[in-house]
Amino acid sequence: MHVVRDDGELPAGQDGSGRRWLGRTRLVLVLCGAVVAVVAATAGVRWFVGEPDPAAGGKRSIGYGCPVFGSDPGPPKECGPPAALDPRRAPVTEGQRTAVRDRARAIRLAASHAGWCMTGAQPECARQPASHEPTQHDVDAARLWLSRTEASASTARLARPGDPGHVGGLLYAARLDDVCVIGHFEQVPSGVSGEEIVGLLPDGTCLPD
Repeated sequence: MHVVRDDGELPAGQDGSGRRWLGRTRLVLVLCGAVVAVVAATAGVRWFVGEPDPAAGGKRSIGYGCPVFGSDPGPPKECGPPAALDPRRAPVTEGQRTAVRDRARAIRLAASHAGWCMTGAQPECARQPASHEPTQHDVDAARLWLSRTEASASTARLARPGDPGHVGGLLYAARLDDVCVIGHFEQVPSGVSGEEIVGLLPDGTCLPD
């Protein structure tokens, strides 16, 4: 962990200035601790362990987490492994991810908002509809709005067992250039999501049927 003074300089070596730096550092650490406490109270991760790996002597060596938001998220929901764990996918460089990151936000809004508050500056943004668990109607709306983005191909469905996301959530995927933006929502609209930028499948698609 790198610690810097609040004036952006490195700590001085003299005793007096060192004590001043220490006091400031303590303040920074206290504030950081408060932020972590707030995040911990509102978000968490349920950890899932994959099937035994024969190559690892039968040990369960594959694990993945799914985000959980809210202090009382209710009973656990089945959650599939991230798309990045699929060995069939093409590799993706950090440069490819960076190139599509801004456009990925438009994909996410299209899937979640279905036309509501698409820019963040519209009057209706102040009147957010009540969030709810996704239905087939939400899937149909997501498909429509995804088709209006820059994606060369897109799809959405209610997540099934084995899909990258919570079962029953709104799962979406869109192809941008030679990568896939894949994410899911437990609640829509404007629900918190998990999202990945991953490689294409061998047939050029983003999600298996």
